[in-house]
Amino acid sequence: MRRKGATLVVLAGVLCAGQPDPAMLRRLFEEGLARRRQQYGASDARTARAASDLGLFLRGQGDAAAARPALAEALAIDQKVLGPSAPRTLEDAADLASVSSPREAEPLWTRAAESSDAAAAARALAALGELREAAGDRAGAAAFYRRALAREEAATGKQSAGVAVRLNALALVAEPREGIPLLERALAVDRRVWGERHPETATVEANLSGLLLAAGRTAEAILTGRAALAGFEATLGLDHPRTAAAASNLGDALRAGGDLKGAEQCYRRALAIDEQAYGPDHPETLSDVRNLAGFLRETGRAEEAQALERRLPVTAAPR
Repeated sequence: MRRKGATLVVLAGVLCAGQPDPAMLRRLFEEGLARRRQQYGASDARTARAASDLGLFLRGQGDAAAARPALAEALAIDQKVLGPSAPRTLEDAADLASVSSPREAEPLWTRAAESSDAAAAARALAALGELREAAGDRAGAAAFYRRALAREEAATGKQSAGVAVRLNALALVAEPREGIPLLERALAVDRRVWGERHPETATVEANLSGLLLAAGRTAEAILTGRAALAGFEATLGLDHPRTAAAASNLGDALRAGGDLKGAEQCYRRALAIDEQAYGPDHPETLSDVRNLAGFLRETGRAEEAQALERRLPVTAAPR
């Protein structure tokens, strides 16, 4: 558990008084760090905690650039005072990695992955998997996600929400025949933890529907896709972008199953939601335009497809 510094004790009274101004909070964190440096010096664990508190606050405000120096200061102090392999030091490394560029983050996450804290190691391994996935290295991502899953199971048990998250990540970079049972296991966990109607449950259902479709199990894909769409509708609303994504995915399954009317309704619904949520020129909206235009061409309505394709950037228009 993270130790609390005096700065946070002072802030408790401020928070109880109402919703404070972020700029005022930032000043309080900065003043707290300055006092620690003055009282205890620049190489004291209490100074490191104040630097960490400031950095994490700035990260929470979305200011990664401002957070990095404070989190780097905390890491440097703890490396010196506690040692480079201390759990607290490795937690600092993970915090700094979370606000760093991929190139700078990778060695920090690699260090954090060696933590004796299984939950912290799982987080770091999952982050390394995400970096490999973003680089197009699915095999490398899968290797890290497998290790993250093992550490998460050690930390929280095999039936935890965290394990479901790790299973989902691994399934999406694995081959469908391996990914399907992983997602089925994740879905069973999420239904037990969150219930039948929850965004986490619906997310896994949507992903499972996609893998079932890729494996040629179209009827199952449709059934699971309908459950995902209903889950998002019930929990996030009829006009939420994730509802749009589920509608589009269900459209793919219905199209493969020969229900062309149902597929078209899904594609048009996804487009309408994303146009309202993002505007006509957003990448998500244009992806919906491509999907619907492709469907229209496939079903012999080239003129309608062409009218839609005029909305696409020239370089992105179908050849």
